[in-house]
Amino acid sequence: MAVPSITGSSAVMSVCSSSSASAPPTRSIDTRMCFPKKQGKVKKRVVWGIEVAEELQWKGWQLGQEITKNLVLKNLSFKIQKMKYRPPKTKFFFTVVPQPILLSPGITLTLPIIFRPLEEKEYKDQLWFEKEEGTFCVDLRATLPCHNLICPPSLQLPMCAMGDMAEAWFSLDNVGDLPTFFTWEFSGPFQLLPATGLLEPGQTCQIKVTFQPLMAVIYEVQATCWYGENSKQKSSIQLQATAKCAQLLVSIKHKRPEDQDVEGFQKVLHFGSVAVGCTAKRQIRLYNPLMVSAPFKIEVAPDMLTKDQAFSCPTTSGIVPPGEKKYVSVFFHPDTLDVRTMDYLSIIPSGCAAQTLLKVVGFCRGPAVSLQHYCIDFSWVNLGERSEQPLWIENKSDCTAHFQFAMDCQESVFSISPTFGTLVGKARVTLHCAFQPTHPIIYFRRVTCLIHHQDPLFLDLIGTCHSDSTKPAILRPQHLSWYRTHLARGLTLYPPDILGLMLSEKKLVQDENGALMIPMEDLEDMPALQSPPVPPMTEYYFDGTSDLAIFPPPVSIEPVEVDFGACPGPEDPNPVPVCLMNHTKGKITVVWTRRSNCPFWVTPETCDVPPLKSMAMRLHFQPPHPNCLYIVELEAFAVYKVLQSFSNIEDDCTVCPSWNLTLRARGHSYASGLEHHVPEYSLEVPKLFPAVSPSEPAYRSLLLINRGSMLLTFNLAPKSSSDISLRPTSGLVAPGAHQIFLVSTYPKGNSWKQHIFYLQFNFSPQYLKEVSMQSREEPLQLKLDTHKTVFFKPTQVGCSSASLFTFRNPSRLPLEFEWRVSQQHRKMLAVQPARGLIQPSENLTLTWTFSPLEETKYLFRVGVWVWEAGLPPDTKPPTTTHYMIRLVGMGISSSLSVKEKELDFGNVMVNSQQSRLLVLLNEGNCTLHYHLFLEQCSPEGISNDPLALQLDRTEGKMPPRSQDTICLTACPKHRFQYSWTISYSLLSHRDNTVGEKQELCRVFLTAVYPLLSILDACSMGSAQGITRKHLWHLFSLDTFNSYLARDPTPWELTYKVPTRHSTSQIPPVFTPLKLDFNFGAAPIESPPSVVLLALKNSGGVPLHWAFLFPSDQQIDLELWAEQAEFDYAELHQMRVQDNGIFSVSPKAGSLNPGQEQVVELKYSHLFIGTDRLPVLFKVSHGREILLNFIGITVKQEQKYVYFTSTSHQFVPVPIGDTLPPRQIYELYNSGSVPVTYEIQTDVLLQVQEKNFDHPIFCCLNPQGEIQPGTTAQVLWIFSPLEAKTYTADVPIHILGWDSATICFQGVGYDPHIMGDTAPFHNISGDNSSIHSKLMVPGQNVFLSQSHISLGNIPVQSKCRRLLFLNNLSKNETIVFVWELKSLDFGKVSVSPMKGKVAPEEMIPFVVTLEASVHASFYSIDLVCKVYRQALLEQYHKDLQEWKDESVRQEAEFTITDRTVKRRAYCTACEPVRRYKTLPPIKKQQTLNRPASWNLKIPKEETSWPCPQPPSPGTLCLGLTARAHATDYFLANFFSDFHRYFLHRELPKRKCTREELEASEKESPDTWVPVSKRGKQLLVDCLTSIIRGLLEDKTFHEAVDQSLVEQMPYFCQFWNEQSARFMAQSSGLHIVPGLSPSSSSWEDREGKEQEEDKWTLGEKEGGDEEKKGKEEEELEGEEEEMKEEEEMGKEKLEEEEVTEEKEEKLTWPGTEPGSQESLKWQWQQQLKVMVKEEQEQDQKEAISRLPAFANLQEALLENMIQNILVEASRGEVVLTSRPRVITLPPLSFPRIVAPDLLPTASLGPQQTETSQLVAPPATDSSRTPAPSRYDFLP
Repeated sequence: MAVPSITGSSAVMSVCSSSSASAPPTRSIDTRMCFPKKQGKVKKRVVWGIEVAEELQWKGWQLGQEITKNLVLKNLSFKIQKMKYRPPKTKFFFTVVPQPILLSPGITLTLPIIFRPLEEKEYKDQLWFEKEEGTFCVDLRATLPCHNLICPPSLQLPMCAMGDMAEAWFSLDNVGDLPTFFTWEFSGPFQLLPATGLLEPGQTCQIKVTFQPLMAVIYEVQATCWYGENSKQKSSIQLQATAKCAQLLVSIKHKRPEDQDVEGFQKVLHFGSVAVGCTAKRQIRLYNPLMVSAPFKIEVAPDMLTKDQAFSCPTTSGIVPPGEKKYVSVFFHPDTLDVRTMDYLSIIPSGCAAQTLLKVVGFCRGPAVSLQHYCIDFSWVNLGERSEQPLWIENKSDCTAHFQFAMDCQESVFSISPTFGTLVGKARVTLHCAFQPTHPIIYFRRVTCLIHHQDPLFLDLIGTCHSDSTKPAILRPQHLSWYRTHLARGLTLYPPDILGLMLSEKKLVQDENGALMIPMEDLEDMPALQSPPVPPMTEYYFDGTSDLAIFPPPVSIEPVEVDFGACPGPEDPNPVPVCLMNHTKGKITVVWTRRSNCPFWVTPETCDVPPLKSMAMRLHFQPPHPNCLYIVELEAFAVYKVLQSFSNIEDDCTVCPSWNLTLRARGHSYASGLEHHVPEYSLEVPKLFPAVSPSEPAYRSLLLINRGSMLLTFNLAPKSSSDISLRPTSGLVAPGAHQIFLVSTYPKGNSWKQHIFYLQFNFSPQYLKEVSMQSREEPLQLKLDTHKTVFFKPTQVGCSSASLFTFRNPSRLPLEFEWRVSQQHRKMLAVQPARGLIQPSENLTLTWTFSPLEETKYLFRVGVWVWEAGLPPDTKPPTTTHYMIRLVGMGISSSLSVKEKELDFGNVMVNSQQSRLLVLLNEGNCTLHYHLFLEQCSPEGISNDPLALQLDRTEGKMPPRSQDTICLTACPKHRFQYSWTISYSLLSHRDNTVGEKQELCRVFLTAVYPLLSILDACSMGSAQGITRKHLWHLFSLDTFNSYLARDPTPWELTYKVPTRHSTSQIPPVFTPLKLDFNFGAAPIESPPSVVLLALKNSGGVPLHWAFLFPSDQQIDLELWAEQAEFDYAELHQMRVQDNGIFSVSPKAGSLNPGQEQVVELKYSHLFIGTDRLPVLFKVSHGREILLNFIGITVKQEQKYVYFTSTSHQFVPVPIGDTLPPRQIYELYNSGSVPVTYEIQTDVLLQVQEKNFDHPIFCCLNPQGEIQPGTTAQVLWIFSPLEAKTYTADVPIHILGWDSATICFQGVGYDPHIMGDTAPFHNISGDNSSIHSKLMVPGQNVFLSQSHISLGNIPVQSKCRRLLFLNNLSKNETIVFVWELKSLDFGKVSVSPMKGKVAPEEMIPFVVTLEASVHASFYSIDLVCKVYRQALLEQYHKDLQEWKDESVRQEAEFTITDRTVKRRAYCTACEPVRRYKTLPPIKKQQTLNRPASWNLKIPKEETSWPCPQPPSPGTLCLGLTARAHATDYFLANFFSDFHRYFLHRELPKRKCTREELEASEKESPDTWVPVSKRGKQLLVDCLTSIIRGLLEDKTFHEAVDQSLVEQMPYFCQFWNEQSARFMAQSSGLHIVPGLSPSSSSWEDREGKEQEEDKWTLGEKEGGDEEKKGKEEEELEGEEEEMKEEEEMGKEKLEEEEVTEEKEEKLTWPGTEPGSQESLKWQWQQQLKVMVKEEQEQDQKEAISRLPAFANLQEALLENMIQNILVEASRGEVVLTSRPRVITLPPLSFPRIVAPDLLPTASLGPQQTETSQLVAPPATDSSRTPAPSRYDFLP
């Protein structure tokens, strides 16, 4: 099994190699892991409680041997198993003789199987076992040894990042019988180890797969293992792995305020201020958000000197596990004081991921050591006394400070204790300063306090010694201040007496501080010099002991350092001469300080030195002890001789302090060859000198610590470099003490220079310490990126573009820079910052701004000047460097565009918010800065409301060839059609100007309210008899739709959604709109009245609607808070709600635009009386309408006609209409018994009398009967005379019930005045419900339309509509039957009337309306009853069983006379009937009898009730139309007249026998009795008239003319030529071929009539009458055709006679000449032309026949129906493009050969006529209707 794993290293494992290899592989075997595979157990199975092996396998067999294997059978069940077996079929496997096997529970049976091979091949067989439950077998197989290696088919390695490695292992098993070599063949990035090897049989090798991807893709590689003979066999494994690009998110842990860790910007890690020599640690966080490990590397900027790197990151590489974090430490170890150090770390993930540049910044701070006082005044002390003063030293920094006072306290009159020490952070140490003079003179010494990593401090020690004889002037600190001023003014070289004299002589004056100065007039207006501030390092180094000094020393001594070397003795070394020089102009006294035990001393100890003279002295050395080291600093003081007595000083300002002279002497007393003691020390040496300005010295401090227990001496070896200076050069360090060195050099050159000096310890050459330091002169240098070239993107003229430019300061000094752009280019080019400071090792990014002025290419050359930072302001830098860069840009013009020029929000609800994205396009090559303007175009004149459209931003910039999105948010406050214009202008950032405004796009929005409408209404239950028109008025649906179409008032929007807001039983109403939803009336306990309303979202926004009962608007209250007393209205309302008298299902819903939903309103007739309930219809964010649900329940057997209102409005009728339409008034019988109505017409007569005896109102059927639950249509004719309103209050009496007076109103109008505004036709709900599909809840069948509106049609028109009946059920077949009501005028039909609809199918049907000759209104409700075929079949089956049982029970009787002896039957002849057949068991109601009944009730026989048919579902189809008279229709709807087919009824004729029978039947009743003479006279007159007409030619011509022009309407097609020709031919010419066609058609019609009789035998009498009419029409058509055939025969005979005559005249028997032949051809041509005209006239005459028109219309109807049905089924695509097929032109010869004329003249006529006469049957009524037996499967 392949097990993937991920490891971080490529660990290898040892391998167990095989030793039985005959031929080793050619390739070296890689390290691998192999081990023998465990022998797999024999696979077993359990069959019917018997455990047995699946297969027995023989391996390693040889020919001639018998190998036996045992088959073990074990009974695992708890019963005895009995079985038997059949031996193997082949002769190679055999076992013992088969015998039955009985196995007890838990018993095992071993059956030996012997294999005896005869040849080397594979053997297969089976051993079959038989049990009661069945048979099973065990496979027997013997295999040959072979090579076979198996491996998994595929191996999925874990996901891996680029640059990382993933590992997985899988097993390669040798399941063969031979040792097998293998070799793997694979491709990158996969590696397989081992690639080759040898596997023994049964051995397994673990193959290691490594995956190292180079690209982030999905890898699928097939690795092939070749093995076997000549490596021809193979096994393959599919290696699958996914590589991803690693990603690391870098952040800073424990952020500080100065850190910058914003994503997308430069990350800065601040270490802050760190003490020198200390190490600060910060951590960064690496987060891996992916599911793969992320390897990374961390690199430091490579151009920094390695030795100077203050920042370090020990983690140079690593791996972040998936979804985890890794913290990396960064260290800061500064060693250069007061320097801001900066560096960059690059975190580089593996692969192609972007690296993160981390900027690290730190500042190095040193110790801040200070003294309490910088001058200690011991005043005057008597000789031999000692004076002490305390002094504390303090370290204000938090880092450790090492200090040392540079003086030998043992050899000086001044001493400081301790001389050296270490100050921790924020520590203070008290020092003790002592003064013990040896001579009565003035003492002054400036002691240097050396501090490691800090500039030295200077402490002034002053004191005066008096003796009994000598009392010098007392030195005070003020004298030191004057001395330093005098030193700067050059007055210190004069003794005090001379200065006093010059002061008295006015050659010197005192300044405001009391110091001496030369008078101003002598200085030539130059200010007097002051003591300059001298840097501590400079003062320390240039103290006059070297060749260089700040001020020339008044007294000097040479040499200042003497080395006596080795003086082992016993003789003392020779003294060393010392020269002391007096550079002053006064006599000085020099006094040496000598301690008694000092091995070094100077002679003479005291001497006077004249002015400008020198004095020779001797330095003596006498080591007191052998093998010792001696280093001493001798001290001397030089003072003016005149200061030895204070009386010599007249002016105190002339007192000058003494000068301190030091002489450092060293030597040792070690004998030659004697080893000096080994020094133990530590020396802290920096590697680099700090960066300094050019020609400035660089200083560093070194710290030497004596770690040993003995004294340590040091001195500077002579071979040290001469370009560095070390102070002190020699000295002595006590055990545990330290020595601070100061080393300085003058860096020269820009390259690093190495300085080496040697320190010799303990005066031994073998103890030399080499110290190496580097320095360089920091160059004024910058590193510029992009090869000193900056490219700008193409920029819009007048706009600006920016480009970044980065440069780096590679030096260690901060530099100042300045970019200098020429004056002429400053309008086009700018840089920010133009001047600034760049820190060492810092990368600084500048922003160049390019603003083109015209469309052209620009090239600039700009320079940057660099100099050292830190110069005083307004100081010209001594040295500068400049660089030149090149900038290239281009100015172009571009514009903005949008993706959609017109952005339409569509429909948006008022007071709602909707957003759309406007996509801006910049197709140019430059970045554009734009400003958008929004202007509203419509509607205009709105109040000061804010704009309904808002932009999320109006300004922005777009890169070239990009797009941007602007969010437009619309919030309309009113219902309008909004439109806006969005324009833009380009911005110029150079001068902040706005360009020309340009139109960008237009935005449109339609603000709407939710619009709901009622499409259709349908009544069911007790209200099923209410017609659609009546129901539309009962529910005021027209008004309801008009209310819904208006805007809601602000009061209606008080609660925009349904909310419980009232505590009253009758909630308040916020709408002024009220309507009645009247359910009509019905008897009590009748089925509920159900009304289905089809709701449709007619608007463009989704809406939510709800019917809110009063309880739905009430807030639920606690019982104690409810009202205790209720009035009658509240009680009635509570009763209605509690009993559920009115219900709505569903009560709420949501509709998307265009979506429909059916709502069921139900009224239950539970209580007699009138029920009312106010229901609030709420459209969320829309209208509120208060609906008053009204229903009436009457008693049983009560007559009740429900009148909708007391008035009725007729449709307006124009005056002057000779044929006014018939209008309908409906009466609905709500009771349970039939009622008879009678309309009192006396009132109509009164109106007639008032209007010139013209019948204004006419009722066609004033009396009639209304069946229960049905509607009667009362026909009215309203015929106005004047353009006014007519009214008549007509009483309508219901016999046996109340009467009602209805006010009928009619409006007459003048069409000439009203014109197009005349209301010709308006039927309620026609337009809204044309396309609605009203689906009854619970039914899976629906009509494609629930209403058909034919609109305005002409009279006698035949209108058809094709609809579909759909069955949504998936497994039920539906049977449908249409029920049609007879009409008083016109005829409506549905085809087919019955049928089946298969599951999930639809069938078409045609609804046909044949308008009558009267102008009238049509409002018809067609009902389709649908049954489930399964229930219908069960009903027929039960009915048949019931009939059979009824017949049996009628023929069967039972003898109950017990006295009659039982008859003995013969059992062979007739069976004995012991019991009577019982009827099917039916659940019968138990009879509850009162206990008072004592009469014996005879036992009734159980009756079997007759099965009742299943209750059908009903589908209602409404049909409305208005028929106009022909002339009126032409006058008002002329353009629509061609769309209608006028159905002309053919003349109806009966056969002779039927006429006789009819005359016999009608003669006694209808004929008026006449005499025989009258009859004879009438017959004689008619006979003479008819004979005269037959002989009259004028009558014949009139008849011929009437045949030519059948219909008066087509008289405009008549012409004289055709009439004349028809008169000559004396009738129509019909081919004799009509006769057989007509007869065959007659036969077919007869058969169809017989089928119709058989099929429609169960129809009512109305259907039989309709059938009779159709038969009469067919007979009339046949008689006409027969007459036409006879006339055609006569015409053909005449033509033949004429042709014979012409032939006789044309062919006399002799051959005619050329003229005669030409004449004959002309005659033939003329004859053909005459015949063509005759045929054309025949066709024209036939086309005008009513029969032909009906036939043509039937053909077209059939074709169109077929096309629409095929299109609905998807067989034809009506919108596809038609194909054009070009055929070659047909050419016929104009001259016909004579021999072909007779036959050619008849052929086309026969063919054409047969096509006209014998069409296929298209009338759907002639198709045999399905009977009830067809419904059965």
